[in-house]
Amino acid sequence: MGECHVHAGIDGHTLRERVAAEPDAEVYVHPECGCATSALYLVGSGAVPEDRVKVLSTGGMLTAAENTTAKKVLIATETGMLHQLRNANATTRFEPVNSRAECHYMKMIDADKLLGSLRHGTTEITVDADTSARARRSVERMIAIGSPSRGGE
Repeated sequence: MGECHVHAGIDGHTLRERVAAEPDAEVYVHPECGCATSALYLVGSGAVPEDRVKVLSTGGMLTAAENTTAKKVLIATETGMLHQLRNANATTRFEPVNSRAECHYMKMIDADKLLGSLRHGTTEITVDADTSARARRSVERMIAIGSPSRGGE
């Protein structure tokens, strides 16, 4: 129904518990997470300082990780992101808000399988023209929102 089951499973209750247990940690929250509203509430209510909580895309998390001086950052997204964050900043400890937030679908393809598919033209997915056109419009709109030359930030 348009949501990622892994992100939806990272709930506000778990986020609040982790933030309370780690009062000095920064918090990076992916906007698709079920806890994103709770993160904003924690900041808005004054329970957590605004500068500790960041709602970021995965690319935004990586940039923030490269620049943070925090000793610990709690991550609310799929746990596969932790490896990239840890590589980006070896002096900060990155921990998942929910250690079970793992997507097995993301682990089904690897570089060798992708290369084989491209070389041999296998595993091709086709969709009807109407679905393709609607999907293309959606992707083009997302790109336009994120493009500074088209009014995005």
